[in-house]
Amino acid sequence: KFGSRQHAHAWGGLRPHSGSLQAMAENLNPVLGNLAKDPKATEDFSKDVEEVIARVDTMKQAGRVEEAVEEMLALEKKCRQASDGISTAKLLCKICQTYYDVKDWSKLKEHIVLLSKKRGQLKRATTDMVHLAMGWLEGLDKEKKLELIGTLNEVTEGKIFVEVEKARLTGMLAKIKEDEGDSEEAANLLQEVQVESFGAMERREKTEYILNQMRLVLLKKDYVRTQIISKKLNPKLLDADDFQDLKVQYYEYMVRYWLHEKNFLEVSKAYFAIFSTEVTQKDDAKWKLALTSHALFLTLAQYSNEQEDMLNKLDTLQAKKLDKVPVFQQLVKIFLRKEIAAWPLAKESEIRSHQVFRDEPYEGAAARWDMLKKRVVQHNIKVISDYYEQINTKRLCELIG
Repeated sequence: KFGSRQHAHAWGGLRPHSGSLQAMAENLNPVLGNLAKDPKATEDFSKDVEEVIARVDTMKQAGRVEEAVEEMLALEKKCRQASDGISTAKLLCKICQTYYDVKDWSKLKEHIVLLSKKRGQLKRATTDMVHLAMGWLEGLDKEKKLELIGTLNEVTEGKIFVEVEKARLTGMLAKIKEDEGDSEEAANLLQEVQVESFGAMERREKTEYILNQMRLVLLKKDYVRTQIISKKLNPKLLDADDFQDLKVQYYEYMVRYWLHEKNFLEVSKAYFAIFSTEVTQKDDAKWKLALTSHALFLTLAQYSNEQEDMLNKLDTLQAKKLDKVPVFQQLVKIFLRKEIAAWPLAKESEIRSHQVFRDEPYEGAAARWDMLKKRVVQHNIKVISDYYEQINTKRLCELIG
């Protein structure tokens, strides 16, 4: 259920490029600097390319596809050797587009690989060809889509100037695997992609990609890797106004991680981070759930100076909000007062009906309820220790019930 609930949103960051020949990038990953630059052109073949492309359309309609491709390949060699990146890119894309238009699938895949491996092939040309082919993926049936992804993965392998495209292709392949029900294989595919080091990837897409990695490794209960991946994200980045939805998503995943670690103090901090987001504050149901979850997990946390300080801050700084959830406000005050608390608690049924004490969405509800009882007993013993220097066991048992 966890996987299906987040599934559609998690894959939303995968944005394949348009397949239009006109939609070629003006700059080739400028962040990469010299790593993505082609040598300076020594000759301009733009007019020759325009003439050949115009003839190709006529030849294609006449069924002379191979003849048209041969003519383009001959000119492509000249353009490539002269480092004319724009002209070479146009020819590579036109060759691929020609085979795509006539639905010659095997020739298309063959030429994508062949053209990328030409000696001294220009980075601009390879990138534009990959962008064009990626634009076709959405319209293909599953079998052809997998074949083309495989071809493009081969072309982009080890090329730093198309590392972002490689990451997107891996993401698409992982989505297919998850749709087939193989979330473990999807996680295995995605977890090794080091998108945090990709300077050319837009920051929101990068964050969505990392969150998707977290989601998939959580699905296969790989908590060690969850923690490793979570450290790829800078919490300050998530504070940006346009990242509030991603901040909620991130801390929901961290709740799952810290629950597995049985670190209730960190769980409560994660819920407070969710509560503090603008998107949560705008929805009464959401902020009430986040605030009460924060309060409950604080009471479940082991006593410490930090835990007590957080309880005091909650009671004072969020007093107006707590007024609207009086049962939970009262529970917070029980743990702050130097008074013995009764068990069962007042309004116990309302507290127990909270999702913190239900197995959906987080299993282990019974253990958490038992822990609450233990925390009440511990609170009572602490209170008694403040009032008594010595006490016999019988009297202690009477006081703590």
